[in-house]
Order: sequence, then C-alpha cells, then structure tokens
Amino acid sequence: MKYLKILLFILLFIGAVAIGYFIKSYPIIEFDRKLKIYEVFNLILTATIGLSIPFFIKRWIEDSRHVKNNLINELKDTLSEIIIVKSKIKHCFNENAISQRDKQQIIVQFEETDLKLNCLDEQFKESYNNETKKIREEIKTEYFNYWRFATGAEIMSENFNTVSENYYRSHNEVFNKLETKIKQAINKVHRI
Repeated sequence: MKYLKILLFILLFIGAVAIGYFIKSYPIIEFDRKLKIYEVFNLILTATIGLSIPFFIKRWIEDSRHVKNNLINELKDTLSEIIIVKSKIKHCFNENAISQRDKQQIIVQFEETDLKLNCLDEQFKESYNNETKKIREEIKTEYFNYWRFATGAEIMSENFNTVSENYYRSHNEVFNKLETKIKQAINKVHRI
C-alpha cells in the first residue's frame, strides 16, 4: 500500500511537470502581466456560474418530473382501486344476483380506496397545493357521489338481491363521472 502511494505521487508529479511544460511551450490562454485581481475573480465566477446553472436546472427539472410521475401513478392506482368496485357490480349484474358477501366486499374495497384517496390528497397538497385545489375537490365530490351510490341504502338492503339494468346503467354514469375527473387530474398534472 505504501509503495502504491509513492508510485501514485511520482506519476502525479511527472504528470504535473508534463502539463506545465505543455502549457509553457504551447500557451492556450495568455495572461496580461498587468491583469488585475478582480478580473481573475470575474473569470472564475463566470466559469463557475456557466458550469453550475445547467446542472441545477437539470436537477430541478428531473425532480419535478419525478414528482409528477409519482402523482400520476398514484392517480392511476386510485382509479384501478375504484375499477375493482365497478367490476364487482358488473359481475353481480352479469350473474343476475348480489349476495351479502358481495356487498361486504364492495364496502371493504371502498375502505381501501378511501385510504388511497386520502394519501393521494396529501401528496397533492404537499407537491402542488394551489394548482390542484379545484381538481382535488372535484375528485372528492365525484368519489363521494360514487361511494354514496354504490353503498347506498338501495343496494345494501337485504331486499336488493339482483342488480337491475336501471341500477347498472345509473352506476356506470356515476362511475364515468368519477373516472373522467381522475383522468382530467392526470392531464392537469402533466401540464403543471
């Protein structure tokens, strides 16, 4: 290890001598002997700013892109959670029967989706609070309407044993409004 350090020092010294000789023999930048000290600092400062600004701007853009991608993925995950409820109701409509177990699964899925939606709302507040305030409120309103429709007294009553065509059609309308709001939020995040 000691010999490696000595060898490295010798190579570094030889390299420095070679660079010094090259610069003396073939000057790339010639300095005026009457050069003032503030001009040297000005040159160094200009070079530092010129090299550091692109680095910081690139990093800022990449950080912003990662935040946006994360929010978009969360929106897509929330939509997929809600689609599970829609699929369950569609399955019950196709089977022409809905059991208490199906109803319980719908309620449990909404509880999971509530947690996901709350997490999403917090992430929006943390990242783009003012820019997304309106769309967050619209998503919450449409989600609440969908939740109320899909877990309302009509479907959860013991007498509700089949999903009628009218109920299914109304369900799809309410779901599509929510889905549209979530997709609009995805587009808004892209434009921020």
